Amino acid sequence: MTEGFSYKAILRSDDRSTITSLVAYQPGEQTLRAVLWSVPRHQWIYAPNLVASVLYDDEEQDRGRPVDRPTAEQISRDVLRTELPSEAVLSEMSDEGERNGWNYGPPRG
Repeated sequence: MTEGFSYKAILRSDDRSTITSLVAYQPGEQTLRAVLWSVPRHQWIYAPNLVASVLYDDEEQDRGRPVDRPTAEQISRDVLRTELPSEAVLSEMSDEGERNGWNYGPPRG
């Protein structure tokens, strides 16, 4: 069984006090499984390659702030104006994204 999700609030590159997005990811030894709120698409997407820079790039480390699930839910509602998918749905999105090779998100249109 895979681990539960961890969450990071993503901050603006030019204003670290402003949250612009949110990431849900499964840490561990396996391939990165990550869903993020896509600002351009206004939807949750499976896109581990986009998330990897925020999680692992030393120059981007200050753009992500770890948060717990309740805080992530509040950020989703109050800042992003959406609902954070349940962990079951996040897992389903990750399974579908992996099957389809959507490392940068699903195809548009």
